[in-house]
Amino acid sequence: MTETATVVKIEGKYAVVRLEKKAECEKCGLCVFGKNAAYTEMRAANDAGAVEGDGVIVRRSKDGRFLGAILVFLIPLILIGVAAGISLLWIKKDIWILILSLIFLFLWYTILAVIDKKLQRLSSFAPRIVEILQKGGIEDDKGNNGQDGV
Repeated sequence: MTETATVVKIEGKYAVVRLEKKAECEKCGLCVFGKNAAYTEMRAANDAGAVEGDGVIVRRSKDGRFLGAILVFLIPLILIGVAAGISLLWIKKDIWILILSLIFLFLWYTILAVIDKKLQRLSSFAPRIVEILQKGGIEDDKGNNGQDGV
């Protein structure tokens, strides 16, 4: 997925970029925009050497979306099934389906928080700035910070 964004802050080899909400985002609902948000900010690897104020192209890997869907949706469904199986086969009380499901889900989402931190460090999952579209940094073309011959 490729988006245009504006760099709002530099953090070492990463940049915080602001993505403006488009009309298409209202219909989709799959991305990171809040219901009434006009923009969102995300951290991206600054491969292009962008500076604060630059207009950039940010690319996110599609592999990350598929893996994210598996981690957030499929595995919890499997865990609920396991909890139901354990409850029905060994404990033989229906209330334990709910209790074990909640315990498994709590443990899974705690583990998922740790996995998420590690995946963010992997270069294949991090959004990347791949191109600078428009220079908007502090220095002008002459490199004199807007001062004329002073």
